[in-house]
Amino acid sequence: MYKTKKIPLLLSIILLSLQGCSGNKVTASDMQGTKTFYQIVDNYKTDNYTEAELSQIFENDSFINNLQKFNAELNSTDTVDFYDMKYETVDFIGNWDKPNDLANGYGHKDLTNQKVTINGKAEYITPVNALILNQKTMQKLGLDYLSEQDFLYTGEFPMVLGPGFKEYYNIGDTIPILYLQERFNGKVVGFYDKDLVFDKLFNCNSYSTIIIPYMDNLESKDDYENRELFFYTYSLFKNLGYIYFQNTVDYEKNKDAVERIAQKYNLDYTVLRGY
Repeated sequence: MYKTKKIPLLLSIILLSLQGCSGNKVTASDMQGTKTFYQIVDNYKTDNYTEAELSQIFENDSFINNLQKFNAELNSTDTVDFYDMKYETVDFIGNWDKPNDLANGYGHKDLTNQKVTINGKAEYITPVNALILNQKTMQKLGLDYLSEQDFLYTGEFPMVLGPGFKEYYNIGDTIPILYLQERFNGKVVGFYDKDLVFDKLFNCNSYSTIIIPYMDNLESKDDYENRELFFYTYSLFKNLGYIYFQNTVDYEKNKDAVERIAQKYNLDYTVLRGY
């Protein structure tokens, strides 16, 4: 467990940035269709709390522990069908000499080869789309791109690349990446060709997307630049997963269930329309 006594305003900014594509609040009557994913999100925003209140929440010694307990219960309960996954980006470190359509441009901007400082050293980074998921979610989705061992951190971050990367990488290649502002050594363990279409609201274009795992033993990494902030961010990030609704009329019931579990751990989470 890692305790941070004075969380800077940066963390509240991170909290906001991790919301992703959460959409607007909806009720069951607003929805159409029979099967879809909806995202769990936190309410720790300046619309709901003052900066002083947010600082007090984040500085509480029990906050990160409660985040981890909340995630563990979401992954183990039968009350809601939780998918511990996130469609985000990771940054490839080094000079980008590949097509721009393999990079995430966040609205068709050219964000390749951005200059940053990592561990005191000037580097270039380029954002790439990433589907991040835990082992249970991968099994539930019927995906077999990662082995059981790939979910255990042993010094490298396993990465499955889409077909757009085949021309530039081989299995076994190492790619330095920046994940939640920390440097890791990514290792190519395979490629996948098929677009992952979960439903009409959530799909993954394989061409420019990589798959990486959530791993629960990242504490073994010994060279974090900001260890405490990483684990705060990682714990927050993991709870922004999805609930799969077999029938959208159950939206209010599932939303209430998630909020009850969150309240059990003195947390403020709800369910919003996803992609």
